[in-house]
Order: sequence, then structure tokens, then C-alpha cells
Amino acid sequence: MVSERVPPQSEPGNPDTATVADQPKHRPVVAWVITLMLLGCTLISYLDRAILGLVAQPAMADLGLTAAEFGAISGAASLLSPIAALLFAFVADRLPLKNTLFTLVLVWSLLQLPIFFAASAGLLLVTRLILGAADAPANSLMHSIAYSWWPNERRGLPAAILTTGASFGKLIFAPVIVVIIAAFSWEAGFLTVAIMGFVWCIAWAFVGKVGPYADDVTPAKAEAVAEGPADPTVGRRAPLLSILLTGTFIGYLAVFTAAGILVVIVLTWLPSYFQEGLGFSAVMAGSLFGVPSIMSVVFLFLYGPLGDKALSRGVPARVVRVLIGGALVAAGGLSLLALPLVSGVAGPMALLMLGYGLVTSIYAVANPTLAQIVPAAQRTSVLTIGLALSGLLSVVGPWLAGVVLDAAKASGAGADGYLDVFMMAGGIAIAGGALFALLANPERDALKVEAARAALAARNAA
Repeated sequence: MVSERVPPQSEPGNPDTATVADQPKHRPVVAWVITLMLLGCTLISYLDRAILGLVAQPAMADLGLTAAEFGAISGAASLLSPIAALLFAFVADRLPLKNTLFTLVLVWSLLQLPIFFAASAGLLLVTRLILGAADAPANSLMHSIAYSWWPNERRGLPAAILTTGASFGKLIFAPVIVVIIAAFSWEAGFLTVAIMGFVWCIAWAFVGKVGPYADDVTPAKAEAVAEGPADPTVGRRAPLLSILLTGTFIGYLAVFTAAGILVVIVLTWLPSYFQEGLGFSAVMAGSLFGVPSIMSVVFLFLYGPLGDKALSRGVPARVVRVLIGGALVAAGGLSLLALPLVSGVAGPMALLMLGYGLVTSIYAVANPTLAQIVPAAQRTSVLTIGLALSGLLSVVGPWLAGVVLDAAKASGAGADGYLDVFMMAGGIAIAGGALFALLANPERDALKVEAARAALAARNAA
């Protein structure tokens, strides 16, 4: 893949790349093909985790599990995830991106098969643990590969597209899997997801590649593909703490944790809420699983491209990505807090759609915001660390929701427990959005990281 790796160009508002004589050539057709393949990967990653929510009611009945026990099994996917992601961060920038992603998806798919052949609570727990570890590096890998095909000012739309993989999984494939579960068994849902993963792996083996804005170009590789001497600044690195202690990283961690808690709660308990709280049948509840994601898709595809356009016109990322993004997340939290104020079916559905869409719109800008301050050679590792720490903080989401539901059931409140769960997620979203808006400043922190990197280079040269 050396032929795909050429010196990166200078990116607006981002000192992590140097201007060189040989500017990378943007190849839009190939970039879109790779981006759509990565969209398919996010879809499969989502289904690998969401399948547990789709089978929640029949699986709990079949295996004799309480809501808290099932929530703990669901949360197990996040127990090893942060540890695996942190370990991966140490080697992330040295591994081949294409082959690493291929291996991860293959492992995800293989982990679904044991449930089809011999389902048990213990096996669910073990496979969820391993799945969480294997899934941990995927998000940062996919974004790094995508960003290798797009310059900084054009990354909002690709980031939004990758995020919509979960939404398309809910809207298009979740209803199909629900029908398969109803027609055959809840275990058959796991087999279906495995087959989808195997098909993607075959396609990626032929199509996948890293682009001209690659984040792991070394001087030796640059010299191999560019005429003239390699640029000596390519691959520069800053002290890791100079990145992790910035307000941008801390704000990113806060908002990603808040959004992550809502997402994992929705993954685990939304079909059950539709069934027990709103009175839908099991098939209809599963089919409606993706309804809140409609607004997520709308906001992502509005916010991503409009944000890119504003950045290209010179509006600071602090405004476009941080202040607006934090405000949208907080507004989503307020929508969830308003759930007890409405009744019936249409009102709660509308507020859930609005709240979920507003909160998850942050995925269009959060990763590009962090990537903006990170030296190109460290992009994969830093994104991995951010995702790992936010995953560690959000791991309690499904279990805590299960505890709230069991308490509501014991007190006779029944379906009202779901309202308490979503209100809890809404309050966390408000806090996360506010912290992101207050702390993150990519223009300021990019200069701080650049200064730290220059100081380190000076010390090494002395």
C-alpha cells in the first residue's frame, strides 16, 4: 500500500501537517467508495452490539434473566473495551490500517456464531466481553482511514456518514433481523449478523486502501513515492500529555461519554420500552427500533456538510464544531427530560426522536474536532484513547438503567421506569454538552500542541 501514502498537505486550522512541494491528489471517486465501505463497517459494528437489544425479551425469558442481569451482560461489551483500546493505542500508528480493520470485523463475525449453536447466559457474557475488546479500536481506525481520504475542512460529512451506520442499521436491517428472529429463533439473529460481517470482509479485502492524507506517513515512505527528498517534518509527534490535558480533549471526553451513555441505553432497552411502555408487539417494537435514528440522520447530514461549508468560509471551528455542537447536545438532553410531560404514543416518540437526534449529532464534529489538534502521526492512537476513556466512563449505562427498571418494577411503577432511565440520560447529556462548549477550543489547543511538539523536537535536536 506504499503507493497510496504521499506527503500530507497543510490543512486549515491544523498545524499537524506541513506544506510540501508534492501536494496529495484528492481522488473523490475512490474517497467516496472507501467512505461508503466504512459506512458498511459501522453498520455491522452497530448490529453486532444492537442484536442483544433486539432479542432482549425472548432471551431474558428463555435464559431466566432479570433486567439488571441482562443489562450487566449488555454492559459487559464495554468492560474490556477501554482496556483493549488503551493497549491498542500504543501500537495503533504502527499497524496497517486496512488489514487491522479486516481482522477486527472477522473476529466480530466469528463471535456471533457460538450463540446460534449453544446459547446460554454464560456464553453471552463471554462473547460480549471479547466482542467489546475486538470492537474497541474500530471507531478510531475507521475515522483514520476516512480522514486519510479527506482534508480537514471536508471531514464533517464523512464523519457524519460513518455515524449514520448505526442509524441505517436500525432503520433498514433491524426490522429484517426482527422478522428473522420471530420466524425462526432469537439465536438466528446472531447468525444473520455474522453472515453480514463475512460478506463485508470479502469486499474489503479487494476494495480497502489508505488515502493520500494518511496519518502514518514516514519520511522513508514519503521519499519512496515523491520525487525529490522526503519532507523532514512528516511524522512529527507531540508529547502525549500535551494533547490529553487540553480543554479540547477533556471536552471531547465529556460529550462523547454523555452521548455514549444514551446510545448504549437505547441499544439495550429501547425495544423493551416500545413493547412494555408503549404497548407495541415484539415484532413492531423491533421494527420501530430505528425510528429515533431518523432525526439522527437528519441532523448529522445537515450539521456535517453545513459545518464543512462554514469552516471553508473561515468560521472558527470553536464556533462551528464546539459551541453549536455543545448546544445541540444540551438541547437533546432537555427533550429527554420533557418525556413525562407528554402522553400517548406520538408525543413520547417525537421527543425520543428529537432528543436522540440532537445528542448524536455531535458525532459529526467531535472526532474531527479532536483530530484537528492532533499531529497526523498520532491521530489513530489519540482517537483510540479518547474513545477508550469515554467507553470506560459509559460502561455503567446499561447496568444502571437495569437497576432503575428493576426498582420501578418492584415499586409497581412498571413502564414509568423507562421514563426515569431516559430522563437520567437527558441530564447527563446536558452536562456533557455544556462541558464540551466550555472547554473545547481546537484553534487554541492546536497551537499549544504545536508548541509542545516544537519544544520536544528542539530538545531531541540538542
